Amino acid sequence: MEEKDKILDLTEEKIFREGFYKTTMTEVAESLSMSKKTIYKYYPSKNELIEAIMRRFMQNHMAVDITPILNSNANAVEKFGGLILVLSKYLPKLSEKLLIDLRKHLPSLWNEVEEFRTELINKNISKIIEQGKKEGLIYDYPTEIIITIFLSSIRSVMTPQFIFDNNFSMKQAMQTTFKILMGGILTKNGMEIFYKSISENLQ
Repeated sequence: MEEKDKILDLTEEKIFREGFYKTTMTEVAESLSMSKKTIYKYYPSKNELIEAIMRRFMQNHMAVDITPILNSNANAVEKFGGLILVLSKYLPKLSEKLLIDLRKHLPSLWNEVEEFRTELINKNISKIIEQGKKEGLIYDYPTEIIITIFLSSIRSVMTPQFIFDNNFSMKQAMQTTFKILMGGILTKNGMEIFYKSISENLQ
């Protein structure tokens, strides 16, 4: 493993679990058994290190796991299920501490994360919705309205404040939100597929 990747991998575990605001670069260096000079060679500041971690997380999240689902021959409901399971795998890694730190101390990066979520929904979920309509698995509601409801729900529920105030886990909040949304747009056939092959995996 290259030195630069090692720094990202090991630091990601720490900041995803503990947040980053109260973590110093000295603590990062000690946890890596590495000098601060070596870390600064690749990442001149703590903020740049955090930005690199979050951007890599989003890029890998899309390229490695989500893109194959979107490009598969699965039906629309199975694609939705695949996306939900992928998000269930990744979102629990993002602790409430990290999300609060991002929103409070690195708002520009938080906005970048929000834009990533918006782009994921607008560009990709809209394609799944159109596919599902043609397959008779999703009601023929205006796609723009469905997308807006999706975005509004995610922005309202998948936030540090909501998670913290209501004592939900990120995974629980995300899965419950998607179950409710699926119940509102899937036809009878779509619901049968959802509950037969997907819902039981959302625990």
